[in-house]
Amino acid sequence: MKCRIKNRYNDSILFEVEVDSFVKAVEAAIKQRADLSGANLSWAYLSGAYLSGADLSGANLSKANLYGAILSGANLSGAYLSGADLSGANLSRANLYGAILSGANLSGANLSRANLSGANLSGANLYGANLSRANLFRADLYKAKNLVKIMGVEPGNYYWKRFDKGLKNNNYQFYIGLNTLREDEVFASDDRVVCSHPGFHFASRSWCAVNYPNRPLEAHIRIPEDAQINEPWTTDGKASADKIEIIQVFDVKTGKDVTKKYERK
Repeated sequence: MKCRIKNRYNDSILFEVEVDSFVKAVEAAIKQRADLSGANLSWAYLSGAYLSGADLSGANLSKANLYGAILSGANLSGAYLSGADLSGANLSRANLYGAILSGANLSGANLSRANLSGANLSGANLYGANLSRANLFRADLYKAKNLVKIMGVEPGNYYWKRFDKGLKNNNYQFYIGLNTLREDEVFASDDRVVCSHPGFHFASRSWCAVNYPNRPLEAHIRIPEDAQINEPWTTDGKASADKIEIIQVFDVKTGKDVTKKYERK
């Protein structure tokens, strides 16, 4: 049968081909590098479709079935995906800037390193979604469902932090006991932003070892009960606070406890 993909705005034909299913038609269009920006794919059945690297910017994919689809690296900027089923889909490194995903089912979707800045995720189901290192800057998360912060940081919790020589980090001198931001600094509390500043970053001991293997000092720290905390939705394993209490300091290479060396004089 002849399948046609039309423009959502003027109904012009963007691509047509003789195939036995619409899924194959869309895959053929992608394979032939057809320009599907602005395509009308609303209610389309595209479950399991291979659409990696596709240009679907501005396309209408509302209510589309994209269960398990491969959309890694796809351009979906400005696309309309309201109510779409994207459960289990691979959207790693996809560009979803300004996309409308309100009410979409993103459960179990891989959104690692995806650009979701300015996207509308209101009411979307994000149960089990992988948001590691995704960009959520200015994304609308109003009533988004099942968002879970994987670290679960709470005041009073104990974590770890690595330091440069002399117990210094990012132009701060740290000491045993309470360490706070400078008086003129305002804590960066937007949990849509990863690696935000000002703030003292911390993580598990193993995460620190993997990500900062060359820093010579590590400290066991506690998050004070009155601390402000920012655990980004897209964290890769770290969070930040406006104050930390350093309990113990160790030499990474030898494992020796060097706490006394960094007590305030």
